[in-house]
Amino acid sequence: MALIAALEAHSQELVDEAVDLLGHRLHPPYRHVDPEVLRRRLSQTMDTLITALKERTPLPVLDYARRVARSCFHAGFHLEDIQMHFNALEEVLWRFLVQTESTDHLHEDLARVASIIGAIKDELGRTYVNLAAHHKAPAINTRSLYGGTQSVPEHPMSTRH
Repeated sequence: MALIAALEAHSQELVDEAVDLLGHRLHPPYRHVDPEVLRRRLSQTMDTLITALKERTPLPVLDYARRVARSCFHAGFHLEDIQMHFNALEEVLWRFLVQTESTDHLHEDLARVASIIGAIKDELGRTYVNLAAHHKAPAINTRSLYGGTQSVPEHPMSTRH
């Protein structure tokens, strides 16, 4: 319970720190995302993480990861950039826990946070890859490509008749 109380009490500070961290790590096209949008998304992730800790089940984060994967996939975001958001939050949480937690429960709290964020990233990745597999570009018909030029008329000056 101390973990949940600490995360709830410092939630906004942790989200702000993760937003700052992302500002340095995002690739150029994503750097132009409004920091307030990042803050809202990371706040939602933090709320979902706290809910999963309270309810002692990964189901809220799995549903959340699927929604994020679908919306980001259809918006054209790359998987590695989406994962970066969760990595930044995880890094901030670990740093916070190491600095504030007593050593008696630190390993348990780190494991709980890591398992929840790991579940998010795993489900996010699986959902995203599944979407990508079903929305792939059509394959090239290599038989037609290398089959010759039957549809192109022979050159009139050709010696073959």
